[in-house]
Amino acid sequence: MDAELTDQEKELTQKESVDILTRLQVVLKIAKVYESNNRIVLDQMEQFIAVLDNALQREGELVLRLRQNALYVKGVRIKFDYSNYHIYKFLQNELSSKELAAIAFSPGLTQEEIQRFVSILNRKDLDAKTAYDEILHALDVEQIDHITVEKSAPAEPMQSREKNAVRLYFSGIYLLKEVFERQKTTGTFNLNLAKRWMQSIFNHIVDDESFIYGLTNIKNFDEYTLNHSINVCILAIALGRRLGLTREELSDLGVSSFLHDLGKLDIPREILDKPAQLDATERAIIENHVHIGAEKLIQLKSTRRIPIRAVQVALEHHLKADLSGYPKYFKKRSTNLFSKIVKIVDYFDALTTKRVYRAKVFTRDDALSLMQEKSGEEFDPLILKVFISMIGAYPIGSLVALDTGELGIVFEANPHPAFHLRPKVKIIADADGNKVDGELIDLTEIDPETRKFSRTIMRSLEAEKYGIQPADYFLAKAE
Repeated sequence: MDAELTDQEKELTQKESVDILTRLQVVLKIAKVYESNNRIVLDQMEQFIAVLDNALQREGELVLRLRQNALYVKGVRIKFDYSNYHIYKFLQNELSSKELAAIAFSPGLTQEEIQRFVSILNRKDLDAKTAYDEILHALDVEQIDHITVEKSAPAEPMQSREKNAVRLYFSGIYLLKEVFERQKTTGTFNLNLAKRWMQSIFNHIVDDESFIYGLTNIKNFDEYTLNHSINVCILAIALGRRLGLTREELSDLGVSSFLHDLGKLDIPREILDKPAQLDATERAIIENHVHIGAEKLIQLKSTRRIPIRAVQVALEHHLKADLSGYPKYFKKRSTNLFSKIVKIVDYFDALTTKRVYRAKVFTRDDALSLMQEKSGEEFDPLILKVFISMIGAYPIGSLVALDTGELGIVFEANPHPAFHLRPKVKIIADADGNKVDGELIDLTEIDPETRKFSRTIMRSLEAEKYGIQPADYFLAKAE
């Protein structure tokens, strides 16, 4: 059974794969209630073997794999929606609780083998610590030849993953700083190193999306342009992933967003950080950074494999959806897809960062509300809709007041669409206003006495007013 699957092994449609998983979930579930020879169980077994056999005849071995909290059938990640999310959760729990990373079905599988296999999985005497070995032994004893299982690897400690994510975040800032400095002196930089960094970021987004989003609450580390560019890069890759871009496209998008503000290298700091309104000359200098950045990238492209879309992003990321903004174009009908993506995440991170020339710091949900008002005028409406869905009603890092009087920081989004208003929240102040190092609370928890939700978010708060830096809590979690 191969973890790396070929293109031929990926021919099942999403609909067929979901149908197979649905049938498997039903069989496992009802077999917990009824005896294996019950007519209801047998009927469901027949339906499951029918859809499975059809796939096996066409495709050969069929592998169901659990990898980083996602289910794959023949190497293709299965997308679940509100209507079938319960299937995903059930199968995820079944596999993870029994130390199973994968189940493989091969041609020649019989209904009797399925029945015996389901009985093994549903055994009440399975020890969670030795479940895989017990299942493997039972498959041999029961002579089940057309089903094999694979043991899940020991999970990397969550704290270790978080430490690596924090280390990766700051290494990105130092990498970009080196890129900027080398570009000034030699006009070159290590593109392969930058691409490897982006691949690592992508892997961390897949593993723990919420924690990576939490790190984008880090603001003004070292200097604004570096910190801002890293946040933009992370959010752009995450948004591109939501939009269904390929790995190669995400790599190019990462490079494009990483270097989108390269033109600001030549702008004097006294203009970039001027606390008062810019005059016309200073505004022209600021706006010219898009031309400078594009020119620098064109020069770099002659010696490095810089994607052409990086040049377009550098030039277009301040253009609005209606093509106003800057630079001024004549006879241009649209901007590049990457430019539209970077435009959105660049605006969002800038709006939620404290700057000397702007009195107000927008909370993340206030920023999303403002951006939504400008949909179609400033931002591409479809891409903005996906971005807002990605960030969530209560974005990661938001300070929130609960109906219990407690304060908390939103730490994890709830992946279930029905519970998008019920993320996981770290309690940082009790009902009396005392600062506490509280628990991470799941807001879907039900009070057993009242049968109502134990806690509910009442409103978002401005962390700045309370002297709270949300990023500190994410950094502390990785210590």
